[in-house]
Amino acid sequence: MVPNLYLYEKALEMHRQDLRHEMEVRQLLAQLPRKPGLSRYLAGKLGVLLLKLGTWLKQMEQPKTALEERV
Repeated sequence: MVPNLYLYEKALEMHRQDLRHEMEVRQLLAQLPRKPGLSRYLAGKLGVLLLKLGTWLKQMEQPKTALEERV
């Protein structure tokens, strides 16, 4: 059985295009400015938000009588 040369060449061409595209994407990503503290900053902000949310949820769990006793 003889493979179809046209289909083989088309598959190679598509593979090369995929490789070129992947290289272009990597080059573009490498050119982006990097901020080393950004992920740490965002993680800190998320932590503070989660703490505030947890505190608010605990307050919402308390029965009304406990809230009235504080007043």
